[in-house]
Amino acid sequence: MADRGAIAALFAPLVPPGTAIAAAAIIGEAPALAPDEETIVARAVAKRRREVAFGRECGRRALAELDIVVASIPAGDRGMPLFPAGIAGSITHTDDHAAAAVTRSVRSLGIDLESVEHAGRVAELWNQVTTEAERARFAASITAALVFSAKESVYKCLFPIGGVFLDFQDVELAFEADTFTVVRAEGYDPSAVRGRFVMTADFVATVAAI
Repeated sequence: MADRGAIAALFAPLVPPGTAIAAAAIIGEAPALAPDEETIVARAVAKRRREVAFGRECGRRALAELDIVVASIPAGDRGMPLFPAGIAGSITHTDDHAAAAVTRSVRSLGIDLESVEHAGRVAELWNQVTTEAERARFAASITAALVFSAKESVYKCLFPIGGVFLDFQDVELAFEADTFTVVRAEGYDPSAVRGRFVMTADFVATVAAI
């Protein structure tokens, strides 16, 4: 792993074998963006620029762990990062942390990190991210932050395959002890998606892979 800090350690047991992980705190001077990465944030506010810069740097560091050196990680449709051929990868960030994971071992990969404290400040988040069927089915241990993060990971995993945008209401999940399955994802066959998660007092980390 490119970074063995606390955030990388959250993802380490969740990702498929052979996955490289890099993570960084979003503090200090932002890493430089390549010209084609600059286009991602051409009209973005300073906060968004920093998040993208740290996220792309994590992506490059993770690729280096697989002996792949790239000058940039450009964006495709809907801003999804474009990794080299044969590489499945994903980038995530909170206000304070960025992380990336890349691998040759799966067809597609999505990761997401959410701040528990930040999610708790978002009014009506539970109703925004869950369907009526999920609200009837979920146990009390299933939080809005977990559902939000898991659906973000699922979207990041599925979109590169089918190119169909998914809203929170387009996806339904079922949770086990430390895994989740996709019950429904509009426009996709979700049966091949495998999801895992971990929750701490501060963060929720989720991974979806095909």
